[in-house]
Formats: sequence, structure tokens, C-alpha cells
Amino acid sequence: MSAAVVDLKGGKYRVALEVAEKEFVRLCDANRIDHDTSELTEDERKEWDGLKSEIVREIRRGTLIVGEDGKPTYTPPGSSKGYTFHPATGATLMALESYGSGKNISNLVAAMAEVTRTDRGEFSKLPAKDFQACSRIMRLFITAA
Repeated sequence: MSAAVVDLKGGKYRVALEVAEKEFVRLCDANRIDHDTSELTEDERKEWDGLKSEIVREIRRGTLIVGEDGKPTYTPPGSSKGYTFHPATGATLMALESYGSGKNISNLVAAMAEVTRTDRGEFSKLPAKDFQACSRIMRLFITAA
């Protein structure tokens, strides 16, 4: 991570907001994710801003670290196991469709396993809060595909 992780007044955040926002832009740039919102509709912009806000919050907490190569790694609090997200590929998009309609969570897990190069079963063991954090990162990567 290029940004220094510091304890901000003993609070729940370890990274300053301005630093976390710069890390988000660096993550996007390194992974060819368009973060320009000037051509989005109002609804699209609200959705983008919500996703960005949640990811920036994870960076601020220190659970999401953007590596020197721009790849994000999410590590659940209290865990030593991190999940590094690699850019989405054709296999990622195929994983999203491989389970058929009505199985959105299964498709999402298959796609997350593909981009993190982990076994699908690992995501089933994550607490819901950590699963949701990973799914937001996945949505960011799918947005770029």
C-alpha cells in the first residue's frame, strides 16, 4: 500500500479520508476502471457514489489495502487470510452466467472465486459483513468489464 496506515485519534478509521479517496482512484486507474461520473445519469451516479463510498470506507478501516500494483486485497478483521482481487477476465463473466438465472449469489461467488483465485467454499465461511465487502469490490471490477 502506498498510503501510510495510521491510527486516527483512536477511532474506527486508520486511514484519512483524503488518502483513502486517492487510493480508490489509484485502484481504479491501475485496473482500467472508469471513475469519471460526468456522463452518468443521476441514478447511475447515485449507485456509483454509494459503491465508491463503501469501498473508501473499507480502505479507511484498513481492511482493504491497495497494493503497489493497484490490486486490492480485502482482509476480514481479525483474520490473517486476505483476498486479492485480480482484474476480471472472460472467465469471470462466464462464471457470472454459469449457474443460470435465479442463482445470483452462486454466480457472484463463482466470479469472486475466479478473480481472487480462491476456492468458492471460502466465501461461504465469511461473516455476511465481510462477504458483502468482497461483493462490493467484485461489483467494481464487473462495472469495468
